[in-house]
Parts: sequence; structure tokens; C-alpha cells
Amino acid sequence: MQPIPWEAELEYHAVASPASLPTHPSSNTPLPRPQAESISVASVWQMESTEAADRALSGDSGAFVYRRDGHPNERTLADKLALLHGAAGAVITAQGMSAIGAVALATLAPGGQVWIGDELYGKSHKLFCGEMTRWNVTTRPFDVTSAAELAELASRRVDLVLIETLSNPRLRVPDIAAIAAATHAAGGRLMVDNTFATHLICQPLKLGADLVIESLSKQVNGHSDSMLGLVAGNDRGTLKRIQDVVSTFGLASSPLDCYLTHRGLMSLAVRMERACANALALSKALSQHPAVEAVDYPGLPKHPQHPLATQQLRGGYGWMLSFRVNANGGQLQGLLDRLKPEIQFVPSLGDVSTTVSHPASTSHRSLTPAAREQLGIGLGTIRVSCGIEPTDWLVERFLTAVS
Repeated sequence: MQPIPWEAELEYHAVASPASLPTHPSSNTPLPRPQAESISVASVWQMESTEAADRALSGDSGAFVYRRDGHPNERTLADKLALLHGAAGAVITAQGMSAIGAVALATLAPGGQVWIGDELYGKSHKLFCGEMTRWNVTTRPFDVTSAAELAELASRRVDLVLIETLSNPRLRVPDIAAIAAATHAAGGRLMVDNTFATHLICQPLKLGADLVIESLSKQVNGHSDSMLGLVAGNDRGTLKRIQDVVSTFGLASSPLDCYLTHRGLMSLAVRMERACANALALSKALSQHPAVEAVDYPGLPKHPQHPLATQQLRGGYGWMLSFRVNANGGQLQGLLDRLKPEIQFVPSLGDVSTTVSHPASTSHRSLTPAAREQLGIGLGTIRVSCGIEPTDWLVERFLTAVS
């Protein structure tokens, strides 16, 4: 497995540099550059002329006009993430679901055909299998690890395919290059939800994906204090269409959330290194405990896609894992109670602190019990988002709790 590419992270500061520095009003000499990014809370910008307004609103000048159409904090973050994903451009949205929704609204029309991974974040599944049906869009879930279903995908007509780099919550690993080839053979676009990986662990655009989306609220921010989404890609026409949808439907970001996420991005590589190491150590320990029925983590050799994960990922196998215990007789709640107060039950992920979640009652509650069981998501399934605590301490806390 390749290490985290630290040289790419060093480019953060180059992108952060403004094109020109402010100057002192009397001496006209450049003022010192601030070490931290500033927050621009302006909602609207002054226009020098009607011609300037026309150029700004058409996007020709790059000037800011109205926060809904873009703002300085959004621009800085988008430029950085485009660079780090190897993308031609990026769009920042209010949250991860706004990113997926913006792509759907920008690329689909009535009668559209969508394929989605059968194990997907619950709200993503609900968006396409529920809300989009009112737009006369047909969605088919498919097994992203099935060669037979990929062959069928390649033989069909499809407009959009959505998969996850690491599936939520069982951490299955799709062959992104193979799915991209099948999607393109079907005439469609491949969108990859890269939230569980970030650009540090995987860069789907380099594997053939057309669009990559992320919930920046998670590991990129890392502190559970902002909500943002990302869409990155290489087709500028598609990105322009997505940006128009973000503006028209009011899916734009706030300066404060962009500022907080940018601050988290600066420490992402260091946090990711520890979190991935914690997830690997914890998954190994839990897999050997008699009270644990199964552990899902692509870093374990027994994981069905371990060889593919080693080839496709870099710098680690991610900070997320799931495991299953007996949920009868209050054992599940007892386990959650024994993990507290240091490790809390939180229906989210990507914090500096380790948290646990229960997919059946939170992220995947919109699925029927039968559908969850078919995917291997039972009442005893616990999802773990590993933080940056000392590894030995973290492993000991879980082993004590499950005993």
C-alpha cells in the first residue's frame, strides 16, 4: 500500500496565497500576509458599473457578487480540494446531501435511469429510491462487487451511477475502474461518494470516475462543528451546470462553515494517519474476541476485498469499521453504556474523538428490516468512527466493553 502523499499536502499553502496582497494606504507597500485565513461574511459585493456586474454574473471576471453564487472562503476551499483530488474544478455545497442532490438535479431528467450501490448511506438511498421517483427517475440498487451485475450494467442504458469508495456501514470495496468502464459503456456518468476515504486514501477521478462527492462535515472538517459538501470533476461544463443548480436551488455554503472546514483540512493528514492506525489495531483486536461475531474492515486479510483495497487505497484502509455482537437481552445497550463517557453514541462520523453508531436505528433506518438483514446490517451491528486517541487505550476500552 502506498503511503499518504505528504508532498501534495504541502501545496495547501500555495493555493491559500492570495493573488495580490493588500497595501498600506499611505506607503503603497504590501502589508504582511495573515497566517490564518480570514472569514468574509459579506452577503453581497459592490459593483463599479453595469458592465462589471454583467461580467461578474456571467462568471467571466471571477468577481464575487452574491454569497449564494460564491464567496472568498468557498473559493479558497474549492480550489484546494480540486487540486488535491486532481480535478479541473470543484463546487462546495451546504452539506453532503446537497452535493448529491445538486448532481441529481443537474444531470437527470424525467425518465432518467440510475444505478446505486445496494449498500449505501440511508439518505442517499432514500433520495434516489424515494424522492427522485416523483421526478419519474427509475433507480436500481446493485451489488457493486458482483462481476455479473457489472456486465449487466455495461449492457444497459444508464444516466448516473452512484457508489461509495468504502460502503456504509460494512466497508465493502468496489472496483472503481471496472465500474467506471461499465458505466461509460452504458452511456452514463459515475459519481463516487468518497466520504469514508477523502482524497488522502483514494482519488476516484484518477480511477475513471466522472464526479466525486464528499460530506466535508466528516473527516475533512474533523471536529463536528460544520456542515459542507463537495462535488469535484474534470468536465467544466458539468461543473458549471452543478454550480448553477446550487445557486438556483439555494444549496450554497456559509463562510463560517468553509472557514472551519479549511482549518480542519490543514491537519487532515496527521489526523488520518492516527485514525487509520487505530482502526486497523481495533479491528484486529475485535476480530479475535469471542463476544464479537464478525468485523468488517478492509485492512483485515480475511475481508473479501482486501487485495483490491490494498491496490486501490493508499496510506491506510480508512478510519471506519463495523462489528457485530449479540443484540439480545440488552447486551447491545450495555456495551454502549460501558463505552461511555469517553466514547459516545453519535449518529455521525469523522471526529477527532472516537464515536460509535447503530446503523439500524440511525443511518439505515429508512430501509426495511428485511432489506437491512439482506445487507448484513443487523440489530447488533455497530459502526465505529475511530479518532486520534492513543491506540492501546482505545483497544483496551473496546475489549473491556465487549467482554
